Amino acid sequence: MTFRPLVNRKAGRVAAERFGLPLFIDGSCRREPDLESPVPSISALCRGRNFAPRLHVGDTAVYLTTKSSWGGHAERHWRLVAVLRVRERFENHALAAAWYQGQGLALPSNCWVEGNPPIAYERTVQDSPWKAWDQAYRARARRCPVFLTTDPLFLELWQPPIVTVETMTAAFGRVPSTLTPPALPDHDVRRLLELCGVAI
Repeated sequence: MTFRPLVNRKAGRVAAERFGLPLFIDGSCRREPDLESPVPSISALCRGRNFAPRLHVGDTAVYLTTKSSWGGHAERHWRLVAVLRVRERFENHALAAAWYQGQGLALPSNCWVEGNPPIAYERTVQDSPWKAWDQAYRARARRCPVFLTTDPLFLELWQPPIVTVETMTAAFGRVPSTLTPPALPDHDVRRLLELCGVAI
């Protein structure tokens, strides 16, 4: 699965510098996934029914950035940011919020419940009007409320490993879809991680 990181736009890079934010977190007003939480979370705020609802306890999700020339590298590439194993599945955001509160944890930003505001605009990539942006996420949370908590098997938000077309091809025999990813064989995913120098 791919997401657009904070480094994707100038406003995001400014935000990272100003607030000391990792460059490779999601850049929206509801981080998706929220990788800054002590218990990282996945919701359907961005991809609706195409991803989060397909995952269940024990499944593993691999998160890459979208493809670009990150970090001044001439060749366009992805970055491998996170490998998350689903810990709990909740059928709505309110149940997930109650779980986080029961653990004494702050709510992740992608948990859309009353009293959990979006990320401040100046801490985002600022590519949509803030109020409309958040309301669009609210509509998606209502249409597709599945919410997942995860255990991070790998997480690197500052200098994530580079993934090239060659890396993808060596691991999978092709470049699989990353926008709405298919289920992939475990041995192919392990090969990708090995090629990136990631041990889990």
